[in-house]
Amino acid sequence: MSKILVIDDDNDMCLLLNRFLSRHGYEVTTMNTGKAATEWMKKHNPDLVLCDFRLEDTTGAELLQKVNEMHQGVPVIIITGYSDVKDAVEVMKMGAYDYVTKPLYPDEILLTIKKALNAAI
Repeated sequence: MSKILVIDDDNDMCLLLNRFLSRHGYEVTTMNTGKAATEWMKKHNPDLVLCDFRLEDTTGAELLQKVNEMHQGVPVIIITGYSDVKDAVEVMKMGAYDYVTKPLYPDEILLTIKKALNAAI
């Protein structure tokens, strides 16, 4: 069972992704801050990270860098409610697997997650 870490300061988004991904056989952990996610990653090894680009205490780009340092090769999908080409290019250059804008469509995000996990093998 693949472990997915969801980092989003929107509790509803975390709950929605947790329920949806759990129903599809994934073990899901949700965090609302970059600090909490960083502490969790010191003790656990996610197979994939879904991270909001704008968090209260950090950015998705900064967390992407931390994931790359702590868990090299783990795919990171950046999710955002603010579609910005500059931000998308920046995180893709930094190694993000994908940059997805909200609202998230269940079939699309599930397919993106499956592709990312298969690419990481």
